[in-house]
Amino acid sequence: MIFIAVGTHYLPFDRLIKIIKDLIKERIIQEKVCIQSGTANVKILGVKQKDYYSFEEFIENIKEARIVICHAGPAIIYQSMVYGKKKPIVISRLKKFKEHVSDHQLYFVEDLEKENKIYLANNKKELKKLIENYDEKKARVKKVNSNSKNLLAKKLQKYLSKLE
Repeated sequence: MIFIAVGTHYLPFDRLIKIIKDLIKERIIQEKVCIQSGTANVKILGVKQKDYYSFEEFIENIKEARIVICHAGPAIIYQSMVYGKKKPIVISRLKKFKEHVSDHQLYFVEDLEKENKIYLANNKKELKKLIENYDEKKARVKKVNSNSKNLLAKKLQKYLSKLE
């Protein structure tokens, strides 16, 4: 199963949902898909899609997923690593597409990608390639250990303190 999560921001992340819809239509994605779509205006027939899941449902979706694809929210990235024991594929919400008020998500995840904590996709082509090669890439990456979790938690705290 592939779990897609766009977060709870008030601006829709239709770009990601449209990409997923295209990849299903092109049969790049052929497995079960579950989407937390927030305020998105795009719906995909034949997939489990809800605006929001309870915390328990959300975590169960992460645990069940073979791949987690998400926006660049610190919570979903951390939850994917801790509960799902996997690196998420992350797509940042961008200001130029009116998906967020700034590009802070992109700045945040660029560092995580450099540290090999996530897979970063900036467009449909990159997302397609990451999905197609996910299991192969995963086999070459060490499991997330408690040190990695602690470092990520510290980075999140540092990042969030700058926003206050």
